[in-house]
Amino acid sequence: MTTKCFIFMIPLFSLAVPIRVQAQCSDAGVCVMGSHGHAGGYTIDANYVFGYSGKDDDLTFNTVELGGQISIFEKSRIDVLLPWSGISGPLGTTSGLGDLIVVWNQEIPGLKESSLTASIGGRFATGDVNSGNLPQAYQPGLGTNDLLLGVMYETGSWDIGLGYQLSKARSENTVTRLKRGDDFLARVGYGMSIGDAEVRLQALVIKRLDESSVRDLTVTTGEVFVDVPDSDQLQVNILATAFLPLSEAFGLQGFVAIPLLSREVNVDGLTRNITLSLGAQITL
Repeated sequence: MTTKCFIFMIPLFSLAVPIRVQAQCSDAGVCVMGSHGHAGGYTIDANYVFGYSGKDDDLTFNTVELGGQISIFEKSRIDVLLPWSGISGPLGTTSGLGDLIVVWNQEIPGLKESSLTASIGGRFATGDVNSGNLPQAYQPGLGTNDLLLGVMYETGSWDIGLGYQLSKARSENTVTRLKRGDDFLARVGYGMSIGDAEVRLQALVIKRLDESSVRDLTVTTGEVFVDVPDSDQLQVNILATAFLPLSEAFGLQGFVAIPLLSREVNVDGLTRNITLSLGAQITL
């Protein structure tokens, strides 16, 4: 397989947690589920993310994202993210707001030396899917309203998480009319301190449960859809995240993500050869 990666091109929910930057793997949003985090506090995040798909597609992604956390009940928080993305490739360039993601995280009471958190949320189709009349891979939005579910268990420096993304709708992109398969995620992470910095290493395994389908462009009358071969392949991502507190209210954060095993199909525009991020967090 080529060295590609289905890595999320923006740092999802870098929010008020011991390791602020979360694992990225999929622009579809599943990788926020089952990720390391704790309730408490109010934060605002601003991050820049660079992503490159690799030479096969030669797509470059530049994203600025704003995120935040709102604590609502004891051991409960709502995470919010809204990105702005610019995508360029051989067919042209697009830019615009991406899809809004909102997730409610609730820590389950009763555990003393460990924690269990359940999450439910959604990805909402606020991003453009027909910018420049280009294929779905060039669009800042995916064009579907998806359900996100997750659970995460933490003990000591270790965390284990599971996530699921339900996506049954079809994008209104006029070129591909993409319908993605559902995604299942399993992750494991380990955190440590290096000087003042908080560092976390994570491994993520993502399986698309069904092949995606697109419009058959050889049919000139009406719409006929065909499955995309190998669009349900397994992938494995490795990433390292870091947070450096500069004061009680301000810190710098970043991450780098690369694939160990990746899909070769990029019809949804989610493939990354590498993803790099740098940003800041304010705690209110």
